[in-house]
Amino acid sequence: MKSKHFVFVLSSLIVLSTISTLFVGCEKREVPEGTLLSVFYSSDVRGKLEGCGCKRNGGGITKRAAKLAAAHQEDPQIIYCDAGNFLTGQPYSESSEGMVMVKAYNHMGTNVVNVSERELALGYDAFKKAKANSDFDYVSANVKFNGSSVADDYVIKKFKDAKVAFVGLCGTKEIMRYDSTHLPAGIEIVDPMVAARNVLPSLANKADVVIVLSTCGDETDSLLADHFEFVNLIIGGRSFRANEDKPWIVGDTRIVRANRDGKTLGRMDLVFGPEGKIKTYSPSKVTMETSDPSDESMLALVRQYLPDFVDNPKDGVRIKKTAEAVPSTQVKNSK
Repeated sequence: MKSKHFVFVLSSLIVLSTISTLFVGCEKREVPEGTLLSVFYSSDVRGKLEGCGCKRNGGGITKRAAKLAAAHQEDPQIIYCDAGNFLTGQPYSESSEGMVMVKAYNHMGTNVVNVSERELALGYDAFKKAKANSDFDYVSANVKFNGSSVADDYVIKKFKDAKVAFVGLCGTKEIMRYDSTHLPAGIEIVDPMVAARNVLPSLANKADVVIVLSTCGDETDSLLADHFEFVNLIIGGRSFRANEDKPWIVGDTRIVRANRDGKTLGRMDLVFGPEGKIKTYSPSKVTMETSDPSDESMLALVRQYLPDFVDNPKDGVRIKKTAEAVPSTQVKNSK
């Protein structure tokens, strides 16, 4: 009897120890106070590589790449994401089947992009090819192809000690202007608010930071912020009102968008306080002046597709009118 009792007690202790270990393993770790996350973002790039030739805020892919490279040197764990509509929109980005944009975004260390109509403008097969060649993730909670999602609803990535969730939402055809005519057969845009209700609530306890990448427009972005108070940041597009340094604040949610066509980058620094909560939000605009340095390796990469691509610090980044993109099948060692 004593032997059986001993075995029973020992078995019970082992079970309790195992359960205790499981609970400890599931315990949510708080992000250490003082942790800084720097989020860089772009909006509505529309397949554009060249700058506008302006003396100020000229933009251009080589300038953007140089800014991000400098930020990566300062902090290797910066975040770079795009709100969507980056893949096509210019003759050269389309004649390369979007591959020049994919390679450029790979080079810049992009983490996540949202799927919108310009990602799908060349057809679903072209989108799948672009996606397969991308070193970054695509997210979309409301774009479907023949009833199936074109990308994950969301991804969660860890930066430093923080779990960051990225959710993708695309605006409906009613706000796409002419671009809705480019949607391939089989594509359906689910109402973004319906999709958000299905996806966002599950992220409240899964991530330390929740970021929505959106091309839904100002009104829907405001509704999202009002309905889902735990969303920290909505990076939007489809708006002429860039507000990188002056976010719209709805409850505890910041709504931002960068200047279209890659003229500027947005930056939001998040600093964690006690109990793993964000204590401060510091927004800023990253301008790209014609006098700023260019990324020479980005310049070389783009010239594989556009041999006439010119980067002149005196008059901005430009592409000669005669330039035509080299088809992606003719570009060697471009991955």
